[in-house]
This record gives sequence, structure tokens and C-alpha cells, in this order.
Amino acid sequence: MTGRRELWRWGLVAPPLVISVALFVGPLAYLFYVSLHEVSPSELYGSWSLASYAAIAADPFYLLIIRRTLVTALAVLALALVIGYPVAYWIAKLPARARSLALLALLFPLMVSNVVRAYGWAAILGRRGVINTALGGLGLTDGPLGLLYSPEAVVLGLLTILLPYMVISIANVLASLDPRYAEAAQALGAGPIRTFIHVTLPLSAPGVASGLLLVFLLTLSAYVTIAVLGGPQSKLLVSLVYDSVVSFHWPQAAALAFTLLAIALAVSGAIMAVVRPGRVQGGRR
Repeated sequence: MTGRRELWRWGLVAPPLVISVALFVGPLAYLFYVSLHEVSPSELYGSWSLASYAAIAADPFYLLIIRRTLVTALAVLALALVIGYPVAYWIAKLPARARSLALLALLFPLMVSNVVRAYGWAAILGRRGVINTALGGLGLTDGPLGLLYSPEAVVLGLLTILLPYMVISIANVLASLDPRYAEAAQALGAGPIRTFIHVTLPLSAPGVASGLLLVFLLTLSAYVTIAVLGGPQSKLLVSLVYDSVVSFHWPQAAALAFTLLAIALAVSGAIMAVVRPGRVQGGRR
């Protein structure tokens, strides 16, 4: 009877599992296979070669793009955490109805297309945009400032798009914490600051980790915002993947994509190792 029950369980699980593996692992494996070939001017890809990976590892241009990608992503991460945690903490302290309304308000910007928001920032930061027009009208600048097409514009645009993910992730965890932990710390003589550092902050690690992962991974794949606000002189790794695809350099595009995947996995592993969300057990109501 037990064996028949196990057989039924595997019969129910196996079809969706096989389909998921085929649709996810299959294309990924083929993409890796393509990356192990050289670029061909007449075919999809040429003979076996590691030239694409060798170029990424040795070419100063690719190394510059990788470094810029990491710096941009880490800047967005740091700003999102510094700005998002206090907002999430304030939201978590609100009554249940007010907290729901605040979280709903954070969801509204996510309903607007990233393309629209990116072009909105372009209209604000452009040479004839809102900021330059206002500064010129007040006589504070002699000419338009180069605010657009810069790494700073990319960070600002990505931050405004991704900040709600950080706030919502942390706020949900903070709202679910058992208040008795903070009360016990205060009863033992800990002040508000020590209670926050030694109790609230460690217990919020799962929310911090999920927020960091969401913001980081979405930053790596945010092509539209980077293209609109960064321009050709502030390209990131995802921009090179797109450029290689549209120029039909498939092995190069595949190698760049796997380089991006390696960066995503390495930084995600570092985030999990530093934040250690798994250490939190029993800290929620």
C-alpha cells in the first residue's frame, strides 16, 4: 500500500518536474553549448572554441564593463538598503490597516512600465529637462549640466524603480516579528538602540536578504533603464549581451550571458553568506 502511494506521488510530481527541467535546463544547456564556439560570419556559430570567454577575461573593455556593472549594482544595493530599511521599519510600526495602505501605495509605481519611468527621468535630467531649465532660469548655471547619460543617472533610475522591492521585503518581515523579543531585551536593560542592533536587525535578516537579492538580480537585467539613462557611454554587461544578439554574434552573447549569470550567482552567494537569513528561527509570530 505504501509503495503504491509513493508511486502515485511520483506520478503526479514527475510530469511537471520533467517539463520544468526541459524548459529551463534545456535552453540553458544549449546556450552554454553555443558559448563554446567561435563567432561565424555565415552560420549561427563556428567550430569549438573558448575565444569568447578568453576575450572577456583578457580584453580591458570587457573588464571595464564588468567592473562598472558591479559598482553600479552595489551602489543601487547600498542606497536601497540605507533608504529602504528606515521606511520599512516605519511602515512595520503602523497599525494593520495603515500598513496595508502604505504597502499598497508602494505597489502603485510597479504598475507603471519601466520604459515610461525611464523616459520620465530622461525628461527630468536631459539638457533641456526640468532640472537644467530650472537651474538656468534661476541663473545658477552657465549652461546645461550633463546629468543624463551618466552612471549616476542609471543608479538614480534603477533605485527609484527597485526601492519598493526592498521596502516591501523588509517591512513584511519586520511586521511579523514577535514583539515579546524586543520587550524581553528592554526588560533586561537594553535601550532602544541596543535592542534594534541585537534583536530587531538580526531577526529581519530574511527580509534584508530577499530585498538585496531582488534588487541585485533585477539591476543586472534592467536593460531598458540602462539604455535610456546611461546611453552608449555608460553601458553595463546586459547592454553588451543585447548588442551581441542584435549583431548575430551568438557565441559572444552566450558567453557574456553566462558571465552575467556567474556574477549573479557569486554575489547572491556572498549576500546569503553575509546576511545569513537561515540563522533566524522562531523569530516570527
